[in-house]
Order: sequence, then C-alpha cells, then structure tokens
Amino acid sequence: MYYHPKGLPSTSGSLPECPGTSPSLAIEGVSVRHRQLACENSKFQVFFDHVVDSTGPEVHNYLVVSPRQQGKNMLTGIAILPLMAGRIGLIRIYRPPIRSWSWEIPHGFIEHGESGLASAARELGEEAGLVAASIASLGFITPDSGVLAARVELFLARDCSIVACKQAEIGLRELSFFSVAEFEEMILRSEIQDTFTLAAWCRVRLSPDSFNQAASGNEEGMAA
Repeated sequence: MYYHPKGLPSTSGSLPECPGTSPSLAIEGVSVRHRQLACENSKFQVFFDHVVDSTGPEVHNYLVVSPRQQGKNMLTGIAILPLMAGRIGLIRIYRPPIRSWSWEIPHGFIEHGESGLASAARELGEEAGLVAASIASLGFITPDSGVLAARVELFLARDCSIVACKQAEIGLRELSFFSVAEFEEMILRSEIQDTFTLAAWCRVRLSPDSFNQAASGNEEGMAA
C-alpha cells in the first residue's frame, strides 16, 4: 500500500533528503539507494525511496511523507491532553481527508528552534484557547512509521483555564470537556478515533499519578 502506483510518472535527478536521514543509509541490512521528490507544500515533502533489503525484498518507489520542520530525534509535532477540574478537554474539528468530524486533543507541528514543551504550550492556546498551570511529557509516538518520517511528543496539561485566544483554523469548532467515564465511553463507541488522543490516554492510564490527576475532582472518575 506504500508503493508508487503503476503508471504514475516519476521524476529524476538529485533531490533533497528527508531531514535527519540519508538516501545511502543502511541499517541492519536495509538500505535506501535513491530518493525522488514527488511533491511538496509548505508543511510536507513526499518522496519515493528505492529501498533494498539484503534478505531479498526490494521496493523502487516506497512512499515517505516527511514534515518539513524536524527537531532533535526527528521530533515533528506534539499533542496535548488538557485537564480542567478533573475533566478532559477535546476539540471538535472537521478533517477533509476522512470527510468527517473528529473529537481530538489539541495537536500540531513544532516550529523552528522550538522545544516540545514550548510547542505544547503554544498549540494549547492556539487550538483550544487554554493555558495550563503545568505541562508534563507523556513520552513519544511514531504516528505511522510505515509512511511518516515523524515523531510526536505527547503531553499532559494540568489545571487548565480558558483564555479565549485560539486562532482560526479550517474546520475547527468548539472545545468541550468530558468526565473520565464519558470520555472512555466515547472511545468504546468509536466516537473518538484520533490516534493522538488514544495514545495519550493510554499513557495516562499506564501512569497512576497521571491518571489520578485526570480523575481527581471528577465524581465519575474510575479507579485505576
């Protein structure tokens, strides 16, 4: 599913690499022999890589999508799970690729020279109009390592308050807060499908301290 479709024209010549990678890089018998730039915009570059595995498999047009801005350790974005009075904040946003509305935690790209923490605080204000008393890292995920040359840092934002300075964004609508029980029921009913939201909640659930923070002050909060 990640290969160059037959019949699609390809480009030629020496083209740019994904930041932090090398077309001739070989790791444990897998090497990228050549890279072609297929298309790009202000946020992403799309490449077709010639990938060879020493055990035999070879793909001439392996699809790689790379965010333009990459930080240390291939950090390209952040996602923040906000808490306010023991309730979980979600934004409702229309996502054109899936042609559907989605309940999600705020997330976005890092900017040049920006740390994950600074990016989390900025995105929290821009997308949700919130400011947090404290923001803590929940670790990292690779959203789709079969396609995306990207790593995202997850955060937990505690004791949020509304400052109402969020920026306009295509499809972005309201911010709503849900109890832990309501939030988990939405997951069970597949009303929440966003991978950043699900991954962040998995990290919270696996950390007793973080979970107690999420459930505190919430009569419907479940015991860990």
